[in-house]
Amino acid sequence: MSSPRILITGGAGFLGAKMTDSFRRTGTRVRLLDLVECPDWAHEPCLEYLRGDIRDPTVVVGALEGTDAVVHAAFAAPHQSAELIRSVNVEGTRNLCAGALTRGVRRFILISSTIVLKPQRVHPLFHNSPLTRLDLYRASRAEAEDVVAEYGSRGLSTATVRPKTFIGPGRVGAFAILFERIRLGQPVPVLGGGNNRYQLLDIRDFADGIRLLQAANTDGVFLFGAREFSTVSEDLQVLLHHARTGARLRFIPGLTARMVLRGMELINIVPLSEWHYMSANGEDSVVDISRAERELGWRPARSNAQALREAYDWYIASVTTTGTARTAHPVPLAHQLLKRLSSIFP
Repeated sequence: MSSPRILITGGAGFLGAKMTDSFRRTGTRVRLLDLVECPDWAHEPCLEYLRGDIRDPTVVVGALEGTDAVVHAAFAAPHQSAELIRSVNVEGTRNLCAGALTRGVRRFILISSTIVLKPQRVHPLFHNSPLTRLDLYRASRAEAEDVVAEYGSRGLSTATVRPKTFIGPGRVGAFAILFERIRLGQPVPVLGGGNNRYQLLDIRDFADGIRLLQAANTDGVFLFGAREFSTVSEDLQVLLHHARTGARLRFIPGLTARMVLRGMELINIVPLSEWHYMSANGEDSVVDISRAERELGWRPARSNAQALREAYDWYIASVTTTGTARTAHPVPLAHQLLKRLSSIFP
């Protein structure tokens, strides 16, 4: 009997690369589907790469040929147009589900987001503000979950994953703002008092969890996050001690931070992460991972502090070697805004 073939949508991205590594360690054959050209790391034997759009039924039919399971991780980002966000995140998901059901695919896993659990981010000072792209993005991710649940009720074995903000070597995202300031020994802005807990997730632990979920028969919603974490300020202090650059935390009052973040949303600059928003609000952001541990045998190996340290070390190595570090977030203006905030507060 041949090993199962997994289709990963959005497979050219960093998460796709890490999931591919995890699947291939157990002999699973992997097929990747993405809009962009095949990345260098995907030019390997027993790894198939297809270039195409999940909104195209013909592309989807071809990509599903001979597959045993789908891990759907292809989504438009918050800073893209409202039309693109909806067409990719909702209609693309529907297209994949319909194709999977028609072709008898055994398993369909949706990579969703904890952002679907959060209300619209309208601060009272802006109660008449229009929806931003971040609001529309959140709504599209929630609707994608509804689409998957609908096809689950029609016979497709489905599971939805809501991971915490994931980070690790090769993937720093908006944390590049903090890492750069730490590297330079500059004040590191913390939005709010830093006493709230924010659970992160190491990308390698996440990829292993997806592999275990794909092999399972259980459906429904699964939450993934680190088992060990402290408050925002405590986790960052561990990182500062590790970096030893002389950088110190500088706390920005929560009300000021929320006004700045909301203003950035209103002009469609969305470079910061949920981590920043929850810190500014002073709220804990923690999910219960017990179902994944109990039913999948998943055990996250890395704490918040370890994930941050290893991501920072990768960032420093990348900057030292190449002069830059890849990030999916357009952060230059955010750097300037946070730098200005840091200079205001002692």
